[in-house]
Amino acid sequence: MPKLERREKQLTAAVSAALGIIIVTASRVSIFVLHKKMPFDWDSMIVIGIMVAIFPIAVLELIDLKWESGIDKNIPRLLREIAESGKTGLTLTRAIEVSAERDYGPLTKELKQLVAQLSWGSSIEEAFHAFASRARTKLAQRTSDLIIEVARSGGDTQEVMEQVNKHIGELQSIDHERYAQMKPYAAVVYIAFGVFLFTDVLLIKSFFTQIVELQAKVMATSGGGGGVFAGAGSVDVGFLKKVLYHAVIIQAIFGGLIAGKMSEGKLGAGLKHTLMLLLIAFVTFFLFVWRT
Repeated sequence: MPKLERREKQLTAAVSAALGIIIVTASRVSIFVLHKKMPFDWDSMIVIGIMVAIFPIAVLELIDLKWESGIDKNIPRLLREIAESGKTGLTLTRAIEVSAERDYGPLTKELKQLVAQLSWGSSIEEAFHAFASRARTKLAQRTSDLIIEVARSGGDTQEVMEQVNKHIGELQSIDHERYAQMKPYAAVVYIAFGVFLFTDVLLIKSFFTQIVELQAKVMATSGGGGGVFAGAGSVDVGFLKKVLYHAVIIQAIFGGLIAGKMSEGKLGAGLKHTLMLLLIAFVTFFLFVWRT
């Protein structure tokens, strides 16, 4: 996976947001100013605009997460091979240079830049601080700090690097275990959303609609008196549909973000869940509520 710079992500987010705003604004002008008939109503065009705005950002976040995962996955292997190179008597700097000639996936490019900085005369501390800043992961930051301390302390570098590798492996195992335990909660969000969506559709189709039909029959048979419905006012099903639709959309947005935060530790990771939930809500209302 390619590395995405913050500037690229910010630019994509700005363009996506602008595109979503353009869709919403154009639909508003068409519906309320030009009075043209649109394939969907105003509320639905807002949701379409939100989905269009979220889609590119969600894709970039997914790519970025895979890149960061590739960095973290290869760090233990790098440390292990640096320690093995130290067994042959190589200094820490030379062991890093030898290791940089191997393939570590996304980590390879960052490691080559680190070696380039060392060759230009930068200290190990400066080079690894820059490496941690480029890698952008917590594990890379911890690894850099530990290697800097190893370089400062000196002594038996090979033995110390083996201990660093063991420590980083333990940290990685703890992180994997935590994420594995939290991942099922993303499924809970989907289940809760599905129950809420099903309940909304059931209320609209089987409860509110039948009340309106019953009220119309009573009004007709009572000659307009209304009987038990007298003075109760009519049920505005259209308004109730909008209220429930808005509630589903709000749950989709925040539920998706929560699912991403719980399962992968980042709100940005929840954008793909938000997009999926919004699409499910839109398609469900289109098929089972608006078309009937």
